[in-house]
Amino acid sequence: MPTFCARWPDGSFSIVGADDETDALIQLDELGDEPAELWPMDSCLLDFDLTDEGTFRLKQFGEQTGPEILERGYPVLSKTLESEAFAEHVIEGGADPQKYGSAETEMLRKAVEAERDRLKSFQRTSATTERGKELQRELGGSGAYVDAIVEQVASKRLRRCEPGKKNKPN
Repeated sequence: MPTFCARWPDGSFSIVGADDETDALIQLDELGDEPAELWPMDSCLLDFDLTDEGTFRLKQFGEQTGPEILERGYPVLSKTLESEAFAEHVIEGGADPQKYGSAETEMLRKAVEAERDRLKSFQRTSATTERGKELQRELGGSGAYVDAIVEQVASKRLRRCEPGKKNKPN
């Protein structure tokens, strides 16, 4: 099953296993309206720790996964981290964050701010049908998610219709 990475307008990201992009958008609707960017990942390896408090914490990304997320989802931050000053930078957050001088800290702060602002103006995709657009206004959600709901309901109604009878599907 393919794995997709979703970059949200606020700067966060999610990873989802899905049959295709539409399935990914439907599943991601559980977390938010619609991601600003969505792409199939070439590699996805995540390693988690079990904490003493019974929670999970990201330990590390696979050696291909971290760079892919950084390059595809965070190009401004990725470019900043190419500087020699960040040669030892680890993108997984740990208990002890890395310490940098004031100039490097300011560079990182600006890159993070730019990434958070970069997709703020994203507008979700509109549903394709009038009924879908109406539902989307009422419920929110991505166009793909709302279209899938409308298609599912329409399919159920059409299956109830018997061929040859003069009955309307609605």
